[in-house]
Amino acid sequence: MPPPVDDSNRKPQPLVAAMSLTGRRILVVDPSQALPRALRGVQGASITIARMTMLSEELILRVSPDVVLAPLFSPDHDILDLARTLDRVGYKGPLRAYSQPLPNTAIVRAEVQQIWGDRDFEILEIPAKPH
Repeated sequence: MPPPVDDSNRKPQPLVAAMSLTGRRILVVDPSQALPRALRGVQGASITIARMTMLSEELILRVSPDVVLAPLFSPDHDILDLARTLDRVGYKGPLRAYSQPLPNTAIVRAEVQQIWGDRDFEILEIPAKPH
């Protein structure tokens, strides 16, 4: 088995992340100001925006998202809280968190994996705006 990969020096790839969202039904939970940058380049997507407090089995069934997208950190919760809620309401699909570049995404992925298991989870790193 190969050794774990330290991705701390990995460059963010927002274009690749955006292409993976193209044409999908996206449920965006508690978007922040970074949302437009996270979805830059995404075409043909159906986007539904919801508050975390609105998440329910009924909402998931009605929206039938191909992917759930949320900020890694929000004022009232983080992606771990969201993963727990989504698991509780029966969502099993891909989960995407967006954030400014992190020093080591492997640590965050490991924490989310404790809740989300082997389900699809990725962090979309959104570079800070140029000044």
